[in-house]
Amino acid sequence: MEAEVDRCCGGAGVPFVVDAQVHGWDGRPHNQAGPAGEQFVADLHHRHRMVDPSPRPLSADVFGLVTPDALGAHVLSAVDRAVLVPATFDDLFVLGFAAPTWHAELAEEHPGRLVLVGELDPADRARARGIGAQVARGGFRALTVLPARRPETAVSLRTPWLRRTLIRAEQGGARVVHLGVAPTARPPLSAPDWAHAGVVQGGDAAPRPRWPSWAEPVRAGSALPVRARTAGPLPAGSVDVAEVRELAAALPRVRFVLGAASAPTAALLRLARLPNVYVLLTDLLIALRRNPVPAAEALGELLAAYGPDRLMFGSGYPLVRPARLIRDLMTFRYPDALRGRFPELDDDVREALLGGTAARLYDLAAPQAPCTEMHRARSPVLAGRAPRR
Repeated sequence: MEAEVDRCCGGAGVPFVVDAQVHGWDGRPHNQAGPAGEQFVADLHHRHRMVDPSPRPLSADVFGLVTPDALGAHVLSAVDRAVLVPATFDDLFVLGFAAPTWHAELAEEHPGRLVLVGELDPADRARARGIGAQVARGGFRALTVLPARRPETAVSLRTPWLRRTLIRAEQGGARVVHLGVAPTARPPLSAPDWAHAGVVQGGDAAPRPRWPSWAEPVRAGSALPVRARTAGPLPAGSVDVAEVRELAAALPRVRFVLGAASAPTAALLRLARLPNVYVLLTDLLIALRRNPVPAAEALGELLAAYGPDRLMFGSGYPLVRPARLIRDLMTFRYPDALRGRFPELDDDVREALLGGTAARLYDLAAPQAPCTEMHRARSPVLAGRAPRR
């Protein structure tokens, strides 16, 4: 068992922690819209088994549905707050994959612990109508800009009405916009090499057969099967850094959060000149074990360019349970090949990465519970044990 680390009350315990990327999804067979949805979930589960094997991977059934109990046991036992990031992917899932409606139900079961995020597809203006009312009604503190239908679709940030919509959303309370932040079975083609940690090779994650051909689900109101194209690898859609730069410069009151694997690291470094651009480190933290030198180099470069006050911790749960990533970050030291090139992480940097930046960005108040109570609540994480389900 790993030695317990105590930074509580000025010692060496875990600070206030915010997991800025959690997905409450339903990838069960009855929600999969044919082989494309089935393959997407199979690839995600394969990657989970590669990058989160300890103490043991989640079974396919547990991985396929995020329940309130699972969220409490795997995430909220390790962190103080979590941000629920949606991803509907209508072409792959009948009722949506990580749908905002299911996130709202999860938030009701864990009052005060979860941050709700809305969804916006620049290719679907109809869903963006009344965005201010949607934000207020849903209690959204952020919006995720991504394709609503298929994960591999690239989004254009130059859509004429997008800026007006984001301004209305910001006025309604959603001051943060996520770009390139979504469940990722396969990173975009432009992603850094370290981002491919645990990614399934084509055809390796064969899904289990769920139904005979005559039982394929059909689209509501139609006799045509849902499947629109053959199943195959579905890489995440890419983010055009030039478009991000234009949008962020035009909307200085909006805070833009980019996934660390959404674009080449060199391109993300150039965006650091814009003070309203942040980076979510989910994929980079996952890669620190499997590709330690290139991932650690990217972390050092991002810290040098953005500073810890614009970088955030995320797990991508259920892809990875956050407890292990927290332990890794608390004990992180640069590999020998990079020693002396970057300063080691101190307590202030770790505190900002793990929760300080996200708490400020999403306007979250730190809990007022006594330090000993917070320490006891997260003892499975600090002791290196996974909570029981």
